[in-house]
Amino acid sequence: MTSQSNVLLVTKENTTAKIVRSSLKSNHQLNLGGIYQEVSELRSYLSDLPAQIVVVDIDPDSSRILYDVGTIVTEYPETRVVVMSNRFDKELLLEAMQAGARHFLRKEFIAPELDEVLERLICTEAERKASLGSIISVFSASGGCGATTVALNLANELQMASSKAVLTVDLDHCYGTMSVYLGITGRYGIADVLGHKGPIDENLIKSIACNYKEDFHVLISPVSIKDTSSKVLQYENLPEALKACRRVYRYTVVDAPRVPKNVVTSLAAMSVFSVIVLQLTVKDLQFAQSLVSSMTQSGIPRDRIMPLANRCKGRGPLVRFEDSKKALGVDSLYRIRSDWRKAMNCINRGQPLADAVPRSGLRRDFRKLAAEIYAYETNGSRIALR
Repeated sequence: MTSQSNVLLVTKENTTAKIVRSSLKSNHQLNLGGIYQEVSELRSYLSDLPAQIVVVDIDPDSSRILYDVGTIVTEYPETRVVVMSNRFDKELLLEAMQAGARHFLRKEFIAPELDEVLERLICTEAERKASLGSIISVFSASGGCGATTVALNLANELQMASSKAVLTVDLDHCYGTMSVYLGITGRYGIADVLGHKGPIDENLIKSIACNYKEDFHVLISPVSIKDTSSKVLQYENLPEALKACRRVYRYTVVDAPRVPKNVVTSLAAMSVFSVIVLQLTVKDLQFAQSLVSSMTQSGIPRDRIMPLANRCKGRGPLVRFEDSKKALGVDSLYRIRSDWRKAMNCINRGQPLADAVPRSGLRRDFRKLAAEIYAYETNGSRIALR
């Protein structure tokens, strides 16, 4: 492991702080990022960098400090906590574990054991992250450009390429086309996930997602649910929901038309790829260009932004393909051919292209798109998609 992991220490004892600093000094994987007097002081740091290791001295007021630890773990679930104390008994150990501590260390063993304990936590976290799935967000440059068709067929092809479960999320609060396309209905959807009062975890996602077929599930839009009360999408809970999705599904493909600008940025930051679907028209290019600019200004790497020209015709586009690439300021612009008959055949049958027209050129375009994304993740190549 070449990168360092920050360790935050909470203690009021100078002696304990010196021992911890000395223990970590020779370990190139661990960096003491700061020493704090109270657990509550961690919030300003964790709000910017939530995935940290925190070592907490719970002497002398163990009950109060462990209560604060439990609050921090609830707010920042990716934070790993190690507690240490002079006292050690079953009751205190149980209380520490209930608060969310990953390890309990007696102070007399700080010097010989602390760095080994922290290294084990780092390795466990690395393995956990490696097992997490990926988010792919699909944005539309205009209404009717075919972004939902792209999202669904991309998800289906990724499921076939990886042989793992995939999820599609319909954030379309106007039409909810995804459920109509696939011919599925449900009592609950993404709005119920985002509006959940308790923790948003894997069990909640699995219980609400609709099964289109084995290993292909859907969180439907609120407008697709026959309910007299309208449900608002609470976007502030979307990051937590997508983290839970990553723990269940190999790929989560988010269809995100007409979402607020801050949601676009948040989604792009969490996504391995941000697909921007457009048609080769001046209007679509202008809006796609603004999306690309907004993402790059927010720090999203260009090789994670994937403009995709949909319904491309061999002759007579309003804007030439090469001119479109220059206008967007990208090195690569993927394309999906225009085949209205095949696309409508799929919609009428409620099936993805791979099921309805498996040998069509249109399906081959999506298969190639999914194969390149899958290969990109598998071999870690930074070569731009063509």
